[in-house]
Amino acid sequence: MRQRHEWFGPDALATLYRTYLVGSVVVIMGIPIVVTLLVEDAPWFVPAGLTALTIGLLAFFWWWSGAYARSVGFRLTDDEIESRGGVWWHSQSTVPYSRITNAETKQGPITRRFGVGSVAIQTAGQGAQSTAELTIQGVTDYEDLREQVLESVREGRDERELTGEPTTGTDEETTMNALLEEVRAIRRQLE
Repeated sequence: MRQRHEWFGPDALATLYRTYLVGSVVVIMGIPIVVTLLVEDAPWFVPAGLTALTIGLLAFFWWWSGAYARSVGFRLTDDEIESRGGVWWHSQSTVPYSRITNAETKQGPITRRFGVGSVAIQTAGQGAQSTAELTIQGVTDYEDLREQVLESVREGRDERELTGEPTTGTDEETTMNALLEEVRAIRRQLE
């Protein structure tokens, strides 16, 4: 269980990104290097240049994946989930528990190999989006984290029920219902 109000980062995000990186670069750059080595009249500097470019790209992305993983952080508060991250362009966002409609865990074959997974948080008011509003990637306790988030959502709903606040609908939904009622009133006036 994660402590509230304390920032935490992904456990293996840099390792995952580096694994994806090495696999991608080997496929993308390895083929041209092998082909130029097999061509008899190819000048020596073509495979050497491609190899140098590959090593340079690997070094840059290796550094970037570590810097990015160090910049990513999440914090569970009493009312919301906060996230931050970015190497050059920093971003911060918050997702209130009152807007969360679903939290699901995901674990692919590579993340399973490293014993980590992710928690995708969906919220109300996303419209037709099928992507998560917030994804917490590369954490070892992803199933417990999902349960902790959902428990906070349930606690918030219980508190709103006790105080008499509405527990269903979002501000957007309330606004849309008010607009719909206004349009109906105008229609009645016109008839």
